[in-house]
Amino acid sequence: MEQYIVSSNSALELKLVRKSSDINDPKAAFYPDMTYQIFGNMEKIFGYKDLVVKMYYTACSLKLYVNINYSSKVDSEKFGMNPDNIMDKLKDYITPNFYTNIDVFEKCLEDEPQFKPYGTQLDQFILNHNEGDKKFEVYVIEDENTEFKEYFDQLQTFVLWYIDSSNTIDFDDTKWKIFILYEIFKNENGDTCYTPVGYSTIYEYYAYPDKIRPRISQMLILPPFQRKGLCAKLLNSVYKHYATKSDVIDITVESPNDEFQLVRDFVDVTNFHNLKTFDEVKLKQLHYQEMVEEFKNLYKINQKQVRRVIEIILLKITNRQNKDEYEKYKKFVKARLNWPFQKKPTKLMLAMPAEEVEKIQKADSVGKLEDLDIEYNELEPSYDKVIKRLEVSLTV
Repeated sequence: MEQYIVSSNSALELKLVRKSSDINDPKAAFYPDMTYQIFGNMEKIFGYKDLVVKMYYTACSLKLYVNINYSSKVDSEKFGMNPDNIMDKLKDYITPNFYTNIDVFEKCLEDEPQFKPYGTQLDQFILNHNEGDKKFEVYVIEDENTEFKEYFDQLQTFVLWYIDSSNTIDFDDTKWKIFILYEIFKNENGDTCYTPVGYSTIYEYYAYPDKIRPRISQMLILPPFQRKGLCAKLLNSVYKHYATKSDVIDITVESPNDEFQLVRDFVDVTNFHNLKTFDEVKLKQLHYQEMVEEFKNLYKINQKQVRRVIEIILLKITNRQNKDEYEKYKKFVKARLNWPFQKKPTKLMLAMPAEEVEKIQKADSVGKLEDLDIEYNELEPSYDKVIKRLEVSLTV
């Protein structure tokens, strides 16, 4: 039966269709990183040979076409097993109003120029690539809107394929704010069109007595637009939106994965490096309070991330060939890593003889030092990735 078992990650073929020729162009296709939420932990589909599940979206309005192709299907009587019902598995995650006729779907491309972004324009910028200058705009959606909700329900299905353990959000909760990044392009008729290339969801938590603490929940750049610096641009747009709001205490991030943390570190380190008060000499002397105040006022960065930014820049300007200087830096970082381990003596320890308490504390400290060494050795390579990207950006 192995010939009838396929990877759901390779079977699903996704496209953002801008023009008719994209429909049959294999270069326009991209594929999921994960599909376990729909097809199970093994990420397999049973019952079909040469299976292709086509999920094509019009590039602007996100109208959906679904088609299931295969060369043969398993004989249920022969094998005693029915093939997986693919549409039944997909139906809870996609709009019920999708197309199954490719000609009708293709006809929808004529209406794409009529689509205009929802919400309020927040930012715009131009990036230069091999294909020429590309124009982008960021919009923020803060108010509940039925038409936008239907559109966003289409867009946020992509998180299932690219963000681990992700959930779609309930936009009926007014504390959710959505930031969408669009690329502006001309279609074959010269009409201006807007295609979503990524988005971020922010939840504005209440902070006593009259403040809010926005938390970044999701941030996704779709695969055809990745590795172009667009995630960093979108994150800076989020900062720009909240920077002038007096009721915002700081911005936090919900369980960032390693890839997003790298982008976040790069953006924050770059912004810190560009402060008016930035001074490498003072920073090396750990006289950075003035810089921190300016940084927090401009970008609403929380204290934990501020400390991380300082550690990255300090590593950049530390002479690692100088043993004393390097050890001083490592002690600075390990002091922060040790914060969660610091604890007061327990009631039991207070009742114990002093020599017994000393033995326990000595054993604890040896274990802590080993743990701190391991944690530091894992941290420095991630800091170096940020430093490398920063140095490249500073030379451009």
